[in-house]
Amino acid sequence: MTAARRGRCKAALTALLVTALISLLTWENASLVRRLDTAVFDAFQRISPRPYDPAIPVRIVAIDRLALERYGQWPWPRPVLAALTERLTNMGARSIGFDMVFSEPDRTSPEEIARSLEGFGIAPARAYVDGRTHDRIFADALQGSPVVLGAILTNEHNDRRPAAVQPSFLGSDPRGALPMFGGADINRPALAAAAAGIASVTLNPRDREDGIIRRAPLVSQVGDMLVPTLVLDVLRVGEGAPGYLLRGSDGGGEIGRSEIVATGIRVGPHTLMTTHDGAVWIRYSGMRAERTISAATILDGVMDDPFLRRQIDGHFVLIGATTPGLGDIVATPISSNVPGVEVHAEILEQILAGTVLTRPDWATGTERVTAWVVSLLIAGIIVVAAYGWAAIAAVAVLTTIPLLSFFAFNHHGLLLGPTIPIFAALGAWMSAAAVDYLGARRERREIRRQFEHFVAPDVIEEIASDPNRHMSPGGEERDLSILFCDVRQFSKISAALEPGELIEWLNGYLTPMAEAIIEERGTIDKFIGDAIMAFWNAPRRDENHARGALRGALRLVMAAEAMNAGYAARGFPLAKIGVGINTGPCSVGRIGAKSRLDYTCVGDAVNIASRFEGLTKVYGLDICIGEGTARQAHDFALIEIDSVEVLGRSGSALALYAVAGDEAVAASPAFRNAHDTWAEALAAYRAQAFSAARAAFAEIAESEPDCIDLRYAARTMITRIDDYGMQPLRDDWDAVYRATRK
Repeated sequence: MTAARRGRCKAALTALLVTALISLLTWENASLVRRLDTAVFDAFQRISPRPYDPAIPVRIVAIDRLALERYGQWPWPRPVLAALTERLTNMGARSIGFDMVFSEPDRTSPEEIARSLEGFGIAPARAYVDGRTHDRIFADALQGSPVVLGAILTNEHNDRRPAAVQPSFLGSDPRGALPMFGGADINRPALAAAAAGIASVTLNPRDREDGIIRRAPLVSQVGDMLVPTLVLDVLRVGEGAPGYLLRGSDGGGEIGRSEIVATGIRVGPHTLMTTHDGAVWIRYSGMRAERTISAATILDGVMDDPFLRRQIDGHFVLIGATTPGLGDIVATPISSNVPGVEVHAEILEQILAGTVLTRPDWATGTERVTAWVVSLLIAGIIVVAAYGWAAIAAVAVLTTIPLLSFFAFNHHGLLLGPTIPIFAALGAWMSAAAVDYLGARRERREIRRQFEHFVAPDVIEEIASDPNRHMSPGGEERDLSILFCDVRQFSKISAALEPGELIEWLNGYLTPMAEAIIEERGTIDKFIGDAIMAFWNAPRRDENHARGALRGALRLVMAAEAMNAGYAARGFPLAKIGVGINTGPCSVGRIGAKSRLDYTCVGDAVNIASRFEGLTKVYGLDICIGEGTARQAHDFALIEIDSVEVLGRSGSALALYAVAGDEAVAASPAFRNAHDTWAEALAAYRAQAFSAARAAFAEIAESEPDCIDLRYAARTMITRIDDYGMQPLRDDWDAVYRATRK
């Protein structure tokens, strides 16, 4: 396994560990997750409210400003409410629910006024000779109407209990899971007895922790009494059902649950899925003018008005105050200022339309499984691909999960929270990215440490910014141009200098040599005493690496000449260098013991470059290169000197070239003359025309050098020709010089 793969595996494992930690933390802090998911669901409600359908038979008869202006301040005399009730009943209202409680006597009733005045010694006459009261008039109106009166449930303990219809049970009684209240504010006995139903108008405080009503209870508990909500009893009365059926968790085939909770309610033809505490989630459509009719319109209207009758006939009617200061003003996900009667109407509408939101029991498990699937996906991509693809996957998840959550909400009424999967995706990617970043920083520090003295600073930064591009972990095969540089007769120089002087001499030599290589964007592999090894095309890729190596070699020769001027002034021995360059495939990378790895290259091409450097001594040249280098730098001033077989490479002849200079030198007449003169002499030598070859080489050896000094090389060839004259040539003579030493 490569180092990069090991690093990615470490990052992937970290991502999974972080996912496990997130899973544990979200389990321990479920309330935080719930609040975040709830905020998302609120946003969904604002983005896509429930489509309002005016055909759904639910209407609000509002005690609004118009009604107050027409019939005076609230509370109204109960004969007015009796008239309102009778009109709604006669117009065909299916059921009528009062979002209010009549717990006190009507203070406008004559007997109440008389009782109040008697305390001041005044005895007014009774208004009704038959002794009727306003409560009696209202009760008579209720007696023949499908009316449900409200009751307010409180946490203050008292002995008042609403006379509500009690449910039947399917399975065990789940009342232990229902909202519990200590007491109630109930209606006057005569009114309660005349009503078709009594129900709670309280919106469960447990669902209003942040002041926003997102769900409402369908059944609550006061003492040993179960009290349906206003919506549920209005629905029961309107459907003509004698009661309702409350289902416990053991009554629906559920298994694996030790405690008994509520799972649903059936009333008439309607089966409602509930939360465990008997509540329903509300999907709001928002306040709509089409839903509301002013009470003044009903009281003032003509009974046989077709439009007015269509608004009431066959409808479930809720009566409540909508004027601020009178009614219960609440906050919803859509608005912060909504009359409580609007919330009851919204619940009733969605029940009749069958669009109730649900959060099924499997929702939490699905969210957590999704989180692990997401994390495994990201971790897998990190291992088999790269961090970039994992980042794309993380972004895709962060985009897709909320969209899927919104799709489930909008099209299926399911509340599936995106928080846990999003936390998992963010945690997995960010932790993996952090591990990668820290590893990359460590790797960049190592690269800078390893190369800071061996390559140019801009090259270091380029490599450090993208190590994978320039440095394959574990090494790779790559064409390189390798350079070896050595000082001639360094043993004599060492013997002539004191140890301190020798160090000074070496530093004065190696410093300009290293600078010349680095400035030509080469990589210094190592210093071997007085010798230098460098290469091009690694770690940074360079298509023109052969040309860069040649320019580096020419600069080394020039640097040595400049350096010698300073050495001569100080009485130091002069430095004569030889440079060998070869281009070919090598294995390059971090090589060495586990405790110490160096970035270097190995291969046959490296060995040949070292042999070329040794051949500079044989031919008395500054620079010798091979055919691979020459082929990539054909426009330089190159002269083929000979064919050689280096030590250790028997049976393989290599063309050996001398370097006179760069492209500018190659275009000069002096170089063309030197090139052609040597080429003619070498051709005669290879054709075994030794007399002509000797004469040509002798002419070179005796001429003054112009762009390149080939005199020593010419004398070497003359000596070789003279040796051939002393013994017969072999039948397989091939004009190849076979080196016997490095």
